[in-house]
Amino acid sequence: MEPGRITRFRYDVLKERVPERGPLSVEGRKVGRVVPIRRLLFAVAAGFLGLASLVHGAHGQDRSLVDRVAAVVGDSVIALSQIQERVFELEAGGVDIPVRGTEEWRQLQRDILDQMIGEQLIVQAAIQDTTISVDDLEVEDMVSEEIDSRIARFGGQETFEQGLSAQGITLPAYRDYLRGQIRRQGLTQQYMAKRSANLASVIVEESEVRGFFEEQRDMIGDRPPTVVFAQIILVPSPSDTAREAALAEATRIRELALEGQDFGELAKEFSQDGSAANGGDLGWFRRGDMVPEFEDAAFGLAINEISEPVESQFGFHVIQVNRRRSGEVRASHILIPVSPTTTDLDGFRQEAGDLMARLEGGEAFEELRSAFGDPESPDTLTVPISQLSDLPPGYAGTLASADAGQILGPVEYEARGETRLAVIKVVDVLTAGPYSLEDPGLRERILQNLQQQKLVDQILDELRAKTYIQIRM
Repeated sequence: MEPGRITRFRYDVLKERVPERGPLSVEGRKVGRVVPIRRLLFAVAAGFLGLASLVHGAHGQDRSLVDRVAAVVGDSVIALSQIQERVFELEAGGVDIPVRGTEEWRQLQRDILDQMIGEQLIVQAAIQDTTISVDDLEVEDMVSEEIDSRIARFGGQETFEQGLSAQGITLPAYRDYLRGQIRRQGLTQQYMAKRSANLASVIVEESEVRGFFEEQRDMIGDRPPTVVFAQIILVPSPSDTAREAALAEATRIRELALEGQDFGELAKEFSQDGSAANGGDLGWFRRGDMVPEFEDAAFGLAINEISEPVESQFGFHVIQVNRRRSGEVRASHILIPVSPTTTDLDGFRQEAGDLMARLEGGEAFEELRSAFGDPESPDTLTVPISQLSDLPPGYAGTLASADAGQILGPVEYEARGETRLAVIKVVDVLTAGPYSLEDPGLRERILQNLQQQKLVDQILDELRAKTYIQIRM
């Protein structure tokens, strides 16, 4: 997706939240049990984007493996050489590989084949699902981004192409390879996201949660000193004065464009979003990709027509449609956000102070958060003391020596150019020691992990039951 696109989904994640950890981690430690590789499908379904899989026989492997078929899955085959490439990827990633020819080696091959069969089943199911599609333009954008990234790592295009040539690969062949891998990744992600909609309905017994925890107790290790806190995030609301100032600025810039100044250059100078560097270019989009106000205006414009300022939740947009094709338009815009004035911010800080006074006076934290807090903000967080510096500036100094029950703040910080204020209640301060299932969030993470494992098993069992599969190794 192009940088700066104003999608429905792009802005719904709070910038100030703690970096998320997956359901298999406890304060940075991996607690996933050693399970058959089929259960790791979520982690590996994206495939490998290295060079190795392009050239069977690379890395010194036996070229006689190239044409040997390890398995047939529906209308596709998996070559033994592809399994060997996966082994190489694991080895290159620092995984200890069993000695070739041993039973452990053969089991690794079987596990990898099982994983690859699962991936192929998912891709084939996604292809058959008419509601799932991968946008060709987005694929091409991602291919270009990946190649640009690799060129940068190699120190230039000439060096990169020399590296490809040394392995018998041309740049067009590598581009085709990436295109196929990215398409498979997109199909897999959409299919699994669709099937995961009912994840909460997957039943996991309490005995399974406890069994998982006991299995992983040694791997989890000890809990570091940790603080648990709830927070109310306050986001300032711009006044009518601020809105009128933004509208006036958008109108002024539109007049400059109508007078003949280059729209792209105006976007670079005035637009206040990620598309500014590209002259406001948002790429191709269909209805449903953008917020309604924006797309209603864009789809109503003639080519090269410049809109009146269009207001959305992000501010005022001045839009120019550059091209059209069936069901899509390509447009540029200039975004002028509605930013709070100095007077607005002063009132905002006073509101935060009043909120703290009400909490200290005994009013219920949850009720005040529901009434005044940003509903998209993370509410209760569990963070090791050593990781407080990962939070927005001001949190670490406020929480490092906090005691349970304290009301702290307000902590003021910037998130993508916008002021935020956090009013904090310390729920608990945990000393170092062994984890238990009562540790905040641990039970929920284990439950989610087990639900994911069961769902993947169910999906693969269902797909295996209706797909022709022949193992030949």
